[in-house]
Amino acid sequence: MEQMTLAGNIAIPQIGLGTYDLKEAEIGSGLEAGYRLLDTAWQYGNEKEVGKAVKASGIKREELFITTKLWTEDIRLGKVREELEESLRNLQMEYVDLYLIHWPAEKFEAAWAEMVKLKEEGKIRAIGVSNFQIRHFKQLMQASEIVPILNQAECHPYFQNRDIVSYCAKNRIAVQAWCPLGGSYANFTKKEVFTLLADKYGKTPAQIILRWHIQKGMLAIPRSSDRNRQKENLDVFSFRLLPEDMKIIDMLDTGQRIGPDPDNFQF
Repeated sequence: MEQMTLAGNIAIPQIGLGTYDLKEAEIGSGLEAGYRLLDTAWQYGNEKEVGKAVKASGIKREELFITTKLWTEDIRLGKVREELEESLRNLQMEYVDLYLIHWPAEKFEAAWAEMVKLKEEGKIRAIGVSNFQIRHFKQLMQASEIVPILNQAECHPYFQNRDIVSYCAKNRIAVQAWCPLGGSYANFTKKEVFTLLADKYGKTPAQIILRWHIQKGMLAIPRSSDRNRQKENLDVFSFRLLPEDMKIIDMLDTGQRIGPDPDNFQF
């Protein structure tokens, strides 16, 4: 597993396992496959399963990178500390490696200030955001000198989120792609362009897409419950896409999201 070094000298695996809706056994198979970054959230309802899978794996805590997230309701209510403490109890851990504001709900600036304190107390190693647009970053930076280490955002070949990717690169904020394969409802891996590229490189369509993310300088957290696909999604460091093939994928951008719009969400 290759790693990226973020601001603050934080090392993070380039590929992690998105655990949305995964059960303990499926998370455990991901750890067996070699994942060392697990991405969860209070809202996913499976922090306890993540904690159990980690404990059962026997892997040392310091060898893992665990991300969880602060939900919108708790942002609005100012219940940052209480929410983190609940997440830590669920995970059976003393700290998380990365704590994210899940969505830019009202009062996220105050939530950020409390997250800074929790980081100083050692309950969090690094803090970041998820689904932030440029205007949200500007609001946050007017309220705090502490810049998020990472922005987790929807990004895949059909929605490349170029404005955010460019903004984050200029401000030394890593971009971690959620839904990097477009999700099962998008069926990207069955598109002819990806099957042709997969044949060319002797890889799977999913591996082609994840490799595209890596060469774009991004992190990615593909979700899979299938043991074989979990292994395949990690095997993206032994080849490199040619520039002309990168351009073919670059041209697929439609500008259309699959997930909710961070400027207009109702939760």
